[in-house]
Amino acid sequence: MSLKEKLNKIDSEIYGGLKFKATDRLRNLIQENPNDIELWNKLAEIYYESGFLDSAGKYWILTEPIEERIKNCIEIYEKSVNYSGYQILQEMVFRGDKSKLPEYARQKLTRLESDSIAKVKHFPKFNPKLNVQKKFKSEQKQTLKEKLGGLVFFSVLIIIGFLIIVGLITVKKWIF
Repeated sequence: MSLKEKLNKIDSEIYGGLKFKATDRLRNLIQENPNDIELWNKLAEIYYESGFLDSAGKYWILTEPIEERIKNCIEIYEKSVNYSGYQILQEMVFRGDKSKLPEYARQKLTRLESDSIAKVKHFPKFNPKLNVQKKFKSEQKQTLKEKLGGLVFFSVLIIIGFLIIVGLITVKKWIF
C-alpha cells in the first residue's frame, strides 16, 4: 500500500471517529518515514484537536512554531519533561537522516543534542531506518520458508500424537 493510500485510510478513520487507530497508524508511518515532517504535523494536529496538548507539542517540536497554538503546545511539552533535551530525544525516537530535514528541524535537533550532552554527558542515538522496503521483502521470503518448515513440524507432531492415542487405545483393549 502506498503512502498516499495509507494517509487516505488514516483520514477515513479520523472522519469515522477512530482517532486512536489513526494515531497508531501515523506513529507507524513516522517510524517508516521519519524525515517526513508532514506526518509529524498530522499526528500533532490530531492530538491538538483531541486536547492532548503535550503530545501535540512532542510531534510539533521539529516544526517551526509560526502559530501561537504550536508555540503553546511545544512549551507545554517541554515543561512536562522539565526542558530536558535528553528526555525529549528519548521520547521522540528520531530514526531519520538529519540532513534531509528542514533547516529549523536540524537546528532544533542539534540544540536538543547539545542540551543533552551538557546536562547528562550523553544523548540517545537511534539506528536510522534505511531501506525499509528491501528489509520487508527479505522478511517475506524468509517467512514463507518458516511457514513451510512450521507446517512440516506440526504435521509430524500431529502424526506422533495420533499414534500415541491409537497405542493407548490398543493397550487399553488388551488390558480390559
